[in-house]
Amino acid sequence: MINLDEILREAIRKEASDIHLVAGKRPMLRIARNLDEMEDEDILSAEDMDDMYDFFVRGNVDKDEEYHQTKSLDFSYEFDNVRFRGNISSSNEIPIATLRIIKKELPRFEELGIPEVVRKMIYQPQGLILVTGKTNSGKTTTLNSLIDEVNQNENKKILSLEKPVEYKHTSYRSLIVQKEVGRGKDVLTYRDGVKNALREDCDILVIRRNKRQRNNGSSDRYGRIRTFSFRNIAYKIMCRDN
Repeated sequence: MINLDEILREAIRKEASDIHLVAGKRPMLRIARNLDEMEDEDILSAEDMDDMYDFFVRGNVDKDEEYHQTKSLDFSYEFDNVRFRGNISSSNEIPIATLRIIKKELPRFEELGIPEVVRKMIYQPQGLILVTGKTNSGKTTTLNSLIDEVNQNENKKILSLEKPVEYKHTSYRSLIVQKEVGRGKDVLTYRDGVKNALREDCDILVIRRNKRQRNNGSSDRYGRIRTFSFRNIAYKIMCRDN
């Protein structure tokens, strides 16, 4: 029987970046870019993967429906005060899972090696910043470090729309409001979230997506952006993209 608590605990202890759970293989950890098999764990069966699905979905009807309609489910999970970003998909009609460990501490802006011109851009009164790149290139870390930079240095209201929420920010000089998008969450759709943001007196709107998708008919009172398509956007009334 799969012991997910022990797998998560061991991944944290070994400072892994990712956990891979696939039927027919032992659980695997990505450590320093290498995939290492957890030799003390049993080979995962189809029944183990069904148990894994139940463990993370936890009877949530909306999540269950989303998975069975799309064969993919993004979620967040917290264990021992550590947050995980998870994805459940399917292989041979059996659920499989990949979990990313979210570091508690965001790197400082200067530690990321981002050009100084980007720092200057985030202090502009309005505009659009898109953070893009290939998978695992650090888009989420970069985006959240930009948010933290503003949070530490400016008196602004920052509203984020995310699916799922990964980093949880604490308000310092800025007021940060994070909303998770989806059925049964804080806001049903990104479009609804953008529309309502106009009534929430925010200075910066952040939109972060994990999947490429088109969003039709959104506008903001500053840039008059009417239509956009995005793969992870940060939006500043200033707009930024992740």
